[in-house]
Amino acid sequence: MCRHAFFQVPPQPRSVPDGRRFLLECLRAWDLDPILDDAQLALSELLANAVVHASSPITVAVSCAQSTLEVAVSDGSPLTPSPRPVRHDPAGDIERAAALIRSMSDPVDDRDPGLHVGPSGSVAGGRGLLLVEAITSDWGVSPHQGGKAVWFRMPAPPKWPPGSACPCAGGEGAMALASGGQVVHLPP
Repeated sequence: MCRHAFFQVPPQPRSVPDGRRFLLECLRAWDLDPILDDAQLALSELLANAVVHASSPITVAVSCAQSTLEVAVSDGSPLTPSPRPVRHDPAGDIERAAALIRSMSDPVDDRDPGLHVGPSGSVAGGRGLLLVEAITSDWGVSPHQGGKAVWFRMPAPPKWPPGSACPCAGGEGAMALASGGQVVHLPP
């Protein structure tokens, strides 16, 4: 059994909770409640990155085939995200950034390069992909014409799929996922 759904959102902060609701509806309808919390958290990180960095329409694709959930966030930016290194002295890094902020007269945006302390980058953010890496079984970036898709996979609960076997091995009607897998598009 296969499941697949798309959701398009604008590059606006409200798109993150809208995407979470869309994923909630899909996973509940597909009997995938046991992995819902981790999937929503990972999706939130990918959507937030797309909203902040892409400035283009965003598509969320959710698929479950062959006992694997795959969620992909596609946007129009060709820039590839990568996890930042782990901080080894977070307290020291925060103190250096705080001293820098105290020395500035203008308000500082948390993405200001002045807050980048050491090789780990900004003290205000940039750890979302480490979180995605920790809670999913696999993640990656697939470039495509006009942008990229950042995706993650998680195993479906042991009793999934309910019903018949998955026909996603290819054939007519099969579609490629961002990661290279295929799933049959089911009409709404």
